[in-house]
Amino acid sequence: MKPMKYKTAELERDLLNAAVAKAEGLPVHPGPGRFMVASPINQRWAHEFDWAGSWKDGGPIIERERITLEWRDREEWWNNEQVSGPRWVAGAPGGSPAQLGPDPLIAAMRAYIASRFGDEVELP
Repeated sequence: MKPMKYKTAELERDLLNAAVAKAEGLPVHPGPGRFMVASPINQRWAHEFDWAGSWKDGGPIIERERITLEWRDREEWWNNEQVSGPRWVAGAPGGSPAQLGPDPLIAAMRAYIASRFGDEVELP
């Protein structure tokens, strides 16, 4: 199967967790309907590592990478697009663009992926 490119700003749950696994240096393989991550102990489904949904998994990355989080509820321009409504904004040090998300973990993990791979990430 040929790898596909995904926009960092649009990654959600399983794809976002697979991208975080890749950023963490874990081998990511396609599985039946989901991604597999090769962990040091055994093969685990990417969704078992819930960096995008569990503070237990995602929190240590936010701390280690010094990702900032900010709540926004006003209308503003974002990447040449007008955005309104509540959202979280996350940024990682190093000059990568900040990322939006519907909750803090998704925004933070998108910021982490952007800091490693830019606007797009390739997954199997």
